[in-house]
Amino acid sequence: MPRRKSTALTRESIYQRVWSQPLTIVAKEVGLTGNALAKICDRLLVPYPARGYWAKQSVGKAPERPPLPPAPEGDGRVTIGGDAPATSRRLRTRLGRAERQLQLIEIAERIIVKHGLHAATMKQIAAQAGISETQAYNYFRSREALLVEMVRREFAQIRAARQEDIENTSEHYELITRLTQTYLRKIGERGRLVTALLSSPDVRAGLRNERRQEQATDTREHARDLSALYGIPRSVAFGCTAVLTTLCLRAGKLLADKRVALPIAERLCLAMVVQGSRDVVSAYQPSQDSVGIA
Repeated sequence: MPRRKSTALTRESIYQRVWSQPLTIVAKEVGLTGNALAKICDRLLVPYPARGYWAKQSVGKAPERPPLPPAPEGDGRVTIGGDAPATSRRLRTRLGRAERQLQLIEIAERIIVKHGLHAATMKQIAAQAGISETQAYNYFRSREALLVEMVRREFAQIRAARQEDIENTSEHYELITRLTQTYLRKIGERGRLVTALLSSPDVRAGLRNERRQEQATDTREHARDLSALYGIPRSVAFGCTAVLTTLCLRAGKLLADKRVALPIAERLCLAMVVQGSRDVVSAYQPSQDSVGIA
């Protein structure tokens, strides 16, 4: 039998062909089975239509085509046919563990913001990072673990900004104002991502205990400082802090959901938080002038 001529294909050409007609047709044209071509696509990180895509396209309901991610290693060429099996030329590159984890998190963030939480699969995240899905699981044991770490980092950034306020502000009511503004502004900037992540029951479950502990610690510390500063009972200081904190958290949720604008959220929260705190202090120090208290 005559030897079949080899065909060299690039990732870009494969990508264009598998999104222009069904995988089985493309495979037949290049002398492969559909399964073999799918394996080449997986190895080269070339996304291809899922089952049912062409039926949906015929009625105008096909999902958006995902972009072609960077080549996993090297130029991503593949030779099909001839004497040699399909191969790809790869130049291996490596990132440290922390660098790779950060890369996966940043890629997941971009996918979620653009396409929604459901689109951030480990396969898609790995593909855009230029590694295999199996390799991605070496850095995060599950998709949920990656998403939980994303939320942790978001909250850590908020805490870091608030800690800076604490270190740079000594007057109590000025500190309340700055802490409230910092929280609302950070949520205004990043709230869409955080809300999307927390829409997952698995993510909420993975964070529930640590978030409760963090919030309880913050409330106790603020109540302790309020009690020491103005001499009000610790239980009253705790109740005041808990109620006003809950108010800000609720405002943050409305802000993240785009149901209220940042200037309105700031104005209302500051009015209630600052005046509410003053009223509680005044109730236990009725003889002091409110200006002196401030």
